[in-house]
Amino acid sequence: MSGTRLFELSAIGGPWARRLAPRRAWIDELPWGEPIAGDLDDARRVWTRSAFSEYASAAAFAEIAAGLLAAGAPIDVIAAASDFAVDEIVHCELAARLAAALGGAVPLEVDLARLVRPPVARAPLLAVAERIVRTCCVGEALTVPVLNAARRAAASPLFEAALSGIVADEAHHAQLGFWFLDWAAPRLSDADRAHLAGAAEGALAAFAPLFGGSCGATGLGALACTQFDPAFAEAVRRSVVRPLGLRGIEIRAEALATVGVAA
Repeated sequence: MSGTRLFELSAIGGPWARRLAPRRAWIDELPWGEPIAGDLDDARRVWTRSAFSEYASAAAFAEIAAGLLAAGAPIDVIAAASDFAVDEIVHCELAARLAAALGGAVPLEVDLARLVRPPVARAPLLAVAERIVRTCCVGEALTVPVLNAARRAAASPLFEAALSGIVADEAHHAQLGFWFLDWAAPRLSDADRAHLAGAAEGALAAFAPLFGGSCGATGLGALACTQFDPAFAEAVRRSVVRPLGLRGIEIRAEALATVGVAA
């Protein structure tokens, strides 16, 4: 397919590696010497896809930071979004190293020109709000409880510690979205909130392919369907629907049904 390539990571080193070193130092301190055995194919796929997902999240936060600047948002919110892009790059490296520890990443073709879906809205404030709802209030908000479930089921000190480190960052990423919406509230109309509800529903719909497929094994960061499905449904209700609803952004029951969640 035109535009696709194998997903690979590289680094230049020198002063740029030294600049990143304090942020990624905790990765080297993980118990990498832990022996890992068994059928590792599911976990290899999970961590390969996770590496790319974190890479795409870095792109999303870079776009959010640019959108916040264009919207004249508070400078501390802009700085946080910019900094979160670095978090995601560190998570990307971590996921890649975990895949390598499992025997190597699986081949993954990606289109780096389509990492982030562009907003539908044209006005700067609503455009960045759309990005933030999709990325922070849905994507990151769902990541935290699901990764916590994966951490509890990891059955490995290495993977439990790695997931704990990721969750600590992702919790802040989710919180940024709701802080932004509270700041933006006086500037958003009812039509704007309806538009953002549609953006949230679209972000939820992107998870639909995860359901109805084959179920793998639990452990090392992977979750079988019997554990993933209830953790995801509870996360949708508690971490997405409820806090968005409190801000006048109401997700329809039909949209929840597409990902197997009862209203």
